[in-house]
Amino acid sequence: MEFFEAVTKRYSYRGEFTNAPVPREDLIKIVTAGIHAPSAGNMQTQSFLIVTDAGVRAKIAEIIPHRGVSSAPALILLVSQVQELGPTKVTFELKDYGAAAENVLLAIAALGYASVWTDGQTSMNPVLQEKLAALLGIPEGRVVRAVLPVGVPAAPGQQPPRKPFDELVKFEKYS
Repeated sequence: MEFFEAVTKRYSYRGEFTNAPVPREDLIKIVTAGIHAPSAGNMQTQSFLIVTDAGVRAKIAEIIPHRGVSSAPALILLVSQVQELGPTKVTFELKDYGAAAENVLLAIAALGYASVWTDGQTSMNPVLQEKLAALLGIPEGRVVRAVLPVGVPAAPGQQPPRKPFDELVKFEKYS
């Protein structure tokens, strides 16, 4: 799929997935897109954990009760390294993670799969973080920011309508 087509076809899929497996080669392509995302100071604080084992996926689904997480044949966990820089303790990890997540989501769409960004459910809940860390051996100083289910959607979907271009974009003068 061409890049701009992937941008317009990417949508948040919250339904169930078919049983069709996601080949390892496709998962490698998807996370490679995340690896090539912009990174503040090239610190590359983002990393990825790919889960295809049915037993481990079931345990993750118990922690994160989401239809997509429970039925997807593959899960990609986006993990960031907690860091603070300088006297004002500036953090760039969330920016690194966000850029990586968008690249991953676009790659998923480009390969004809669907996903949803589960950030709110995942990263805002310290109890879920602790459970995921214990289950998956996530080291101290790293945080699971999102669990992205990946697979062939059981039902077709599409990106919801966007605001008109002229409402969101201005040239030269902003008003």
